[in-house]
Amino acid sequence: MDRNGCKGKRADSIEILKQLIAIDTVNPPGREKAAAEYLAGLLGPYGFCCEVQDLGDGRANLIAWMGEDEELILNGHLDVVPAIGQWESDPFEAVFQDGKIYGRGTADMKGGIAAMCEAAIRVAKKGGPKKGRLKLVFVADEECSNLGTLSCIKTLKPGSCAVIGEPTELKVAIAHRGVSRDYIDLLGKARHAALPRQGEDAVTMGAKAILAINEINKGLKDRTHEVLPPPGIAVTMVQGYEKDNIVPGRVRLLLDFRILPGMSYGEVQEILKTGLDREGIEGYEMVPHFYMPGGEISSGDAFVRQCMEVREQILGERQKKPCAFEASCEQCFLAEQGVRTVICGPGSLNQAHTVGEFVLKDQIEKAADFYEAVAGRILQFV
Repeated sequence: MDRNGCKGKRADSIEILKQLIAIDTVNPPGREKAAAEYLAGLLGPYGFCCEVQDLGDGRANLIAWMGEDEELILNGHLDVVPAIGQWESDPFEAVFQDGKIYGRGTADMKGGIAAMCEAAIRVAKKGGPKKGRLKLVFVADEECSNLGTLSCIKTLKPGSCAVIGEPTELKVAIAHRGVSRDYIDLLGKARHAALPRQGEDAVTMGAKAILAINEINKGLKDRTHEVLPPPGIAVTMVQGYEKDNIVPGRVRLLLDFRILPGMSYGEVQEILKTGLDREGIEGYEMVPHFYMPGGEISSGDAFVRQCMEVREQILGERQKKPCAFEASCEQCFLAEQGVRTVICGPGSLNQAHTVGEFVLKDQIEKAADFYEAVAGRILQFV
């Protein structure tokens, strides 16, 4: 593998990505401040006002802007997931081979951030926005608890437009499902494993609760959306061990409930409670763990149409209709502030969180063209 990087006239975003990969922002613990400071040092000399928003414990957002009034926001997250598993190379050193760039975060989503920075620099070199403001919002903690976005979204202007650079293979996505994670604690009476069962124990109740979740899922299939699949619930943890010879008094399930935009946490609770009760599940407690709403923008929104037109212009191919982003992301939080947000970035979601994560070099370069052209449509820079 060639570890010497890529040279040539289009190397700006590639070099930025190379530097970002070398900055360890694995979450937890995050430590995104070093990456935020690097990008501030990169963008500042081109005339961007830069604020490194300190969140404590080495964590930070970068907010950089140029121009005034109505905003086009280019958004991404600085943190990455842990690089566990057997990598063929150092996951924090960009490695180039066969048109691919390997390293943790290349697809999810330092590649998108690098392309956005190159596009922003090009805008600055052309004299900056003629109308409106170009704002870069690169945040901490997207992979865990959304600390970065929740710390800065109230400063965003309603009616603005935003592009999130999550990996979509440069397809324009308009919606994502949210997620509600809840513990279901099945409570029984612990007993010595040698004694006969008297009534239902927590283990049996847990098994029946899992089957009840399957029945709840069947009832969710009729809920439809323009681009998203129906809601769905997965059991991601079953826990109940006390000792080899004890039937435990509590079995805990963790549910991952993928929800459509507009579904509130109250509705989630009602669906689960009604379904469990209907299947005869008793003696349980529901404990909230994490909730994040779904997000969307109408496919008929003018900003969506502009992004679709720009994509066709840049890639030379037509995307028949906007698609869904299959994972959760922070579009929902921007949408709650009245920001019209699409999701479009280089890389494949199939590479996110994997051993040997990579992004195509060509997609990084075309992403920079896409972001620059979208900025040209919205901001009318010279």
